[in-house]
Amino acid sequence: MPYLKDIDLYKIYLKWRNNSNKFECFVKSTPFVSLKHYTDFRLEEMSISPNILKTHNEILDIISKYDLNTTLFILDTNEFSIVKIGFLLQMHNIKPILTFNFMFHPYGAIGSKKFINNLVYFGERLNINEVKGYVFLLDNERYSDDEDIHLNENTFNNQYEITEEDLPTMEFLKEIKYTSCVYIYSNKIKEDINCYLDYLNNSNIKTTKCKIGD
Repeated sequence: MPYLKDIDLYKIYLKWRNNSNKFECFVKSTPFVSLKHYTDFRLEEMSISPNILKTHNEILDIISKYDLNTTLFILDTNEFSIVKIGFLLQMHNIKPILTFNFMFHPYGAIGSKKFINNLVYFGERLNINEVKGYVFLLDNERYSDDEDIHLNENTFNNQYEITEEDLPTMEFLKEIKYTSCVYIYSNKIKEDINCYLDYLNNSNIKTTKCKIGD
C-alpha cells in the first residue's frame, strides 16, 4: 500500500464530490486540504466487517421505506463506520455527501489515521453512475458532549459543530421539492443536529428520527 504523500488528494476529493449534483456545494474540501500537511504514514488495505454490513442493511431497509426524490437522508454515526457505510450505499445508487468540516491534525482531538485511511481507500473505489438518492454523512464524534472535558495541552482542538451552512436550508429543500427528512443515528442525538431538525419541523418539513444499532 502507498504512503499518504503518494496519494493525489484532490483526485480523492473529486471522487467524493462527483455526482453530488444539487448538493455539491455541501461537500467539504477542508479535510482533504489539511491532509496535505499531515504527517506521512503508510496506508492500509481496508475491509468491511460483518457488523458494518449488518448496519448497512439496517440503514438500507430504513431508506427503502421513503421516496428518494423528496426525502433528505442524514446518517450520523461514528468515524470508524460512517465512510464504509457511505461507500456501500453508493453501490445502491445513493450518493454519500461528505459534511466533515474540520482540519485533520496529527495531534487533533478528532480524526484518526483510520478515518483518513477509510476516506482515501474507499474514496478511490467510489463508482456511482446513476444517482437515485442522497445521504449526508455526519461524524457523531465531531465534538464532545462533556462540557467539563479538558484536552491535553499537546492536543489540537479541531472539534466542530454542524452549522446552518453545512446542511440545506428550508428554502433550498422546498425549491428542489423535498418534503421530508429522515435522520438515522447511533448513540445519542447531539444538540447541533437536533436544532437543525427542529428548524425543519418548524418549516413544515417532516422529520423522522431512526436509531440504529440497538
